[in-house]
Amino acid sequence: MEWLSRFSFHRKMQFSFLIFILLPFIAVTYWSYSSVKQNVSVKLARSNEETLTVIANQIGKTIDSISFASVYFSQSYNPDILESFRHLKDAESFADFETYQAYSRLDTMADLLFMQSADADLKMMIVNKENRMIMGDKSVPVFSALSESFLRESGRLDAKETTTLQWFPSGEKDSAPEYYYAARFIVDPRNREKLATLFIGIPQSYFHGLLDTGNPDIVFSLTDQSGEIIAVKGGSEAGAAGGMLVSQVSIPKTGWVLSSEMPRRLIDNQINREFKVSLSLVGFFFLAFLILSMFWAGYIHKPIRLLRSSVKQYVGGKRDVRIPVKGKDEVAVLSAAFNQMLDDINGLLHQVESEQEEKRLLELQALAAQIRPHFLLNTLNSIKVSLLLSGDEPHGAMLDALMRLLRAYVHIDEPLKLAEECKVLGSYVQVMQIRNRLDIEFTYELGEGTESIELPRLLLQPIVENAIQHGFSSRPENPAIELRAAIHGPMLEIAIGDNGRGLSEESVSRLNRRMNGMADEAPRQQEKGVGLINTARRLQVLYGDQARMQAAARPGGGMMFTLYIPIASGKETDIHDEGNVDR
Repeated sequence: MEWLSRFSFHRKMQFSFLIFILLPFIAVTYWSYSSVKQNVSVKLARSNEETLTVIANQIGKTIDSISFASVYFSQSYNPDILESFRHLKDAESFADFETYQAYSRLDTMADLLFMQSADADLKMMIVNKENRMIMGDKSVPVFSALSESFLRESGRLDAKETTTLQWFPSGEKDSAPEYYYAARFIVDPRNREKLATLFIGIPQSYFHGLLDTGNPDIVFSLTDQSGEIIAVKGGSEAGAAGGMLVSQVSIPKTGWVLSSEMPRRLIDNQINREFKVSLSLVGFFFLAFLILSMFWAGYIHKPIRLLRSSVKQYVGGKRDVRIPVKGKDEVAVLSAAFNQMLDDINGLLHQVESEQEEKRLLELQALAAQIRPHFLLNTLNSIKVSLLLSGDEPHGAMLDALMRLLRAYVHIDEPLKLAEECKVLGSYVQVMQIRNRLDIEFTYELGEGTESIELPRLLLQPIVENAIQHGFSSRPENPAIELRAAIHGPMLEIAIGDNGRGLSEESVSRLNRRMNGMADEAPRQQEKGVGLINTARRLQVLYGDQARMQAAARPGGGMMFTLYIPIASGKETDIHDEGNVDR
């Protein structure tokens, strides 16, 4: 939102009118449009489903008639019918009178069945084992051979399936077959021998008559279980633009799917016309409101513009400028408060000038006081030279280490590189081991890129002092302190460990809670670890909440203190902060 700061309050008010009025209006309009469009689509989808259900029921009735005919012929136990099939199964012509009698019996029965489905214009024929038509269309002679194309199309039938209808398309057409046939094998109940095959075909004209609703833009299609088209009616290429509203109904008896596709443009066009009229009216009133709001915003902004002008004059050096107060509204109260603030600022400026003069005097006194540490260092240096000349190297080395510490204390307010800080720690350990009569081994290992990182001076000394005074209080045989530093991502990790007596698990947990700023719930007999706690707090003050110090028991005995310091932000370390090493 920083880009808003480049605009005046006047412009922000205008933007506010636009955002809080225009955006809700657009959102409500879009929601209303989508809701109406969705409701209309749902209603049309239900209407199409009802139409599909009626068509599916009609197709189901036709399929029932076909199923009845197939069951009648394939499961007939009428001796005359079965005998007729047995006699005609291998016949290729009217060789004798018995053949003609068998044909007449089947033809009479077929006429009765045709009457039940006359409205569907079904094509029924029975073919014997020799692929000769022994009953069927009157326009085709009896015992005529089936065409090669029909034999190819019916060749997909499963010869082992004799209990259910099998369906297949017939006829060469681009989008749908000319006939869709139901086939069923007629077998002899005595020996299960195949006697004939019953074919009942539904013409394409029958499907077109059912699927023709009078609306050429709606596409009705009927597909079989494998997704192949049985029949399709209606539709145009232009109707596909903008998507389709699809409805489907399944015909359970055959697994066929009857679907309709309506172009969504038929729905959208009517809705769009109504919304255009509504938007035109609302847009006119919105434009009028926008113009009035701009004038109103300018009237409200006028006192604020005067306030801004007065502030610029004051910043430019005109300290006696004041804002005229008129009325009792919020701007008048703000103007009066602003005048009071200017009076207070003038008083503070006089106070700051006095404090700066006093600070200058104190700095002169502090500069004079720096002569004393330098005098002390020069004196110690003279004593060190005298000791070295007299051959007392141990005491000379002790004074040299003490002088390095004193120089670090003199410049306590300046940051120090980590490598130099480790050298100062080495001097401190050297002094402490002479003072405590301990042979302490101090080692450090600095990872790549850590040597030149600047830290506040004497930040690590309280941890080393804690190890010497408390960890080595039992005077171990080989006391050692090791320091390791490495960079892990945006953090500098410094680990300082010792092989002293360590702490119990409960004491380590209590120490971590205190270093993290949590109150210690257990009563303390005496304050311990004050230097460690001050170091942890100093980290958070200098580097923020991401910095912390963690205590843990060191494997093999002793303690390990790890400091986590963020370095990615490039935070400066030249902070005037004195080290605290008291306990």
